[in-house]
Amino acid sequence: MAKDFSYPNRPTESRRTSNLWLQRWLFRTGIGPGTYLVRILIISLLIFTFLTPMLWLVTAMTKTNSQLINLPPFAVGSLDWIGHAWNNLLLYLNGVIVRWILNSVQYTTLGLILSLLTAIPAGFVLAVIKFRGRRAVLWITLIMMLVPGDALVLPLYMEMFYLRIINTPWALVLPAASFPMGVYLTFQYFKASLPPDIIAAARVDGCSNFQLFRYIGLPLSKNIVGVLAFTNFAALWSNFFAATLLVDSTQLKTLPAGISIIVGSCGAVLPAATRCVMPPDGTTIARAEVALLGVISTLPVLIIYILAQRLVIRGATAGAIKE
Repeated sequence: MAKDFSYPNRPTESRRTSNLWLQRWLFRTGIGPGTYLVRILIISLLIFTFLTPMLWLVTAMTKTNSQLINLPPFAVGSLDWIGHAWNNLLLYLNGVIVRWILNSVQYTTLGLILSLLTAIPAGFVLAVIKFRGRRAVLWITLIMMLVPGDALVLPLYMEMFYLRIINTPWALVLPAASFPMGVYLTFQYFKASLPPDIIAAARVDGCSNFQLFRYIGLPLSKNIVGVLAFTNFAALWSNFFAATLLVDSTQLKTLPAGISIIVGSCGAVLPAATRCVMPPDGTTIARAEVALLGVISTLPVLIIYILAQRLVIRGATAGAIKE
């Protein structure tokens, strides 16, 4: 049998192919190896910065208060403690935690549907239909995007007060109809992706404004719907300020507002607080329970992004190249 005189450390064919592909990519993009490494380091640092708090939150819900102090920050305690922490949360005010989660799902779903029903037709009208005052409406939309939410607190409260829906679920749903960023993004999307020739041909065929939107606008709005749904879902799900201001009843609070109540009244942050002691064994809401609530409040946004990732990327890049 002939001996194999090949070098033991000789790179394999797949490694040579990958190296050749990397060299070609760097040559085409004009990026030197040093710049490429710097970018990788910066991206790695950003990933580490954003993932570190979430990783600590996940590990914190597996530890007791003493383990959080004595164990390393990212050490995992007992997985059984997650179930213990959830049972403690269920004892808080007779299981109001479940009510808060259901409220968040309900308010977010209704608000998301309402915002899409108003933003997409409005953006289509501004992009396609010529009417008097169109430029003024665009300027008002841009101004509303720049106005900070804190400046609208008093007008929003007065509006809900005169509508007599304070301390009702509608006080958290109806404000979602005002989505100026969604209107402007939809306007830009249709302006860039909808050729004027299609609109002219549809006009020649006798299409009305509603038919233009139904048969041309809606089929083309799939990608922008993904972008608007994700961005507005994240905003509505984490809505803390409105749930604190417009709703007084504990049973109508959302999950973020409920977490604030627990943090402010229980021993997780204030060791002297005793308002959340659970009879009959004196169990209290500690840091592990709050960490578990933090993970629960983050999971829906992460799941929605994973499911809508393709639509988000397509919608964000739509119209970047105009043919």
